[in-house]
Amino acid sequence: MPMKTEEVTTYEDFQAKLAHGKPIAVFLFWTECGYCDDIAPFFEEQFLHDNHKHIEFFRVDKESDLGRKFRADYSIKAYPRFLVFNTPNISGVSVVPGRRIHGDNVIIIEKGGDKQTLLSETLAHCSG
Repeated sequence: MPMKTEEVTTYEDFQAKLAHGKPIAVFLFWTECGYCDDIAPFFEEQFLHDNHKHIEFFRVDKESDLGRKFRADYSIKAYPRFLVFNTPNISGVSVVPGRRIHGDNVIIIEKGGDKQTLLSETLAHCSG
């Protein structure tokens, strides 16, 4: 399936995206990860969903400059990961196994839960 989401590779480009002030969903993937390939269509479905038109969606390869920065900043060691930035209603998101809040506005969806459900629930908290 061809990916429709844009791939961002540099920190500078990502900072420009953050400056828009919109919620941003990031799919952090590894090209050699079979599960990343399996879950990519779900991320694309979220991007195309009418309820998420106010959210920007991007892919980031873990081997890109930006991917390495995310790995270091958020202590990410396994893939895939979803990261959601600029979450205006972050207080409404409960911390459950598989989801953690990093800083003031970043939610990281990781091991220990159904990543698809956790991403859907998280995106629902991003006001439109």
